[in-house]
Amino acid sequence: MSELESVLEALRGVLAPGCEQSIVELGYVKGVDGKRIRVEFPAPLTPARRAVADRCRELLPEFEVALESKIPSSFTGEGGGALAGVRNVVAVGSGKGGVGKSTVAVNLAVGLARAGARVGLLDTDVYGPSVPLLMGVSRQAFLERLELEPPAPGGQPRLTPHRAHDVLTLSLGYLVDPDKAAMWRGPMVHGAIMQLLNECEWGELDYLILDMPPGTGDVQLTLSQNVPLAGAVLVCTPQPVALADARKAVNLFRTTHTEVLGLVENMAYHACSACGHADDIFGRRGGQDAAEEWGLPFLGSLPLDTRVRVSGDEGRPLLAGDEPSPLADALWGVIDRLTAVLAARVRSRPRSLPITRS
Repeated sequence: MSELESVLEALRGVLAPGCEQSIVELGYVKGVDGKRIRVEFPAPLTPARRAVADRCRELLPEFEVALESKIPSSFTGEGGGALAGVRNVVAVGSGKGGVGKSTVAVNLAVGLARAGARVGLLDTDVYGPSVPLLMGVSRQAFLERLELEPPAPGGQPRLTPHRAHDVLTLSLGYLVDPDKAAMWRGPMVHGAIMQLLNECEWGELDYLILDMPPGTGDVQLTLSQNVPLAGAVLVCTPQPVALADARKAVNLFRTTHTEVLGLVENMAYHACSACGHADDIFGRRGGQDAAEEWGLPFLGSLPLDTRVRVSGDEGRPLLAGDEPSPLADALWGVIDRLTAVLAARVRSRPRSLPITRS
């Protein structure tokens, strides 16, 4: 057995975060140069992926390990306009309200950005936008910054997203009075969403996360039929009433030929802060069992934690900080599995960088 074969055989014991295959099987080991191993992930370098270097060094202590990230594009058609520079557009939806969908979407966006990706977050909920509060961006702050932006050619106002927690964000909540209800019918909602998408200068992004409104209405149809979605993530709780509505959302996306990338089970349990007992408030394994029944990837279970409410009220998403917690670990796990699913979409493409020994 050659030295290269010995190195690869050892690295078969290193699993790629987010899936059950090794970094060798997935083609992530791109080269062995002298005593240096180069590993390239088609995803951001999350904490678990950065830990892969330590695992490789444990198995091959005489080697250096270099980690790289090269995020592929899920969009294979010809596109233009404001979304031309966006590699992956991911919708985060739910069949019903109150399951923590916006909190999940915000933490996905912030976590991806912290892992080194270029990320945008668009709040598409016209009637109850949550992103301004969860991201800590007030309408006044957004408008004040907008006034300082130079106008577009022709003297027209320039619509640019607001940067918060290293994420470019945009929401109708930044543009309308938060105390006034948006009494809009379907055509107005469609026009507003398409304007936010097509007239905003998103620039080059690895991921654009769309925080969808709950349900299966106008916005879901508008986005699934007019936007090159990489796919949709569904958020639900384990209880049957949430799963019944989640099933409808799955059927909607499948009807519109939108791939469902996976299901996140939120509020899966509550761990008592005094004794540590786990209480299954909304039932047990409902989301995981539903994902298996519907043939969907299960992206993970998130516990019910007071820190979610506190961080959301303060406009400081949980993954924007470094405080360790079971919930933070679970959120990073969801990000690992989601980005692994997205990477699998392009895994069948020819490898441009074969494994070499020099």
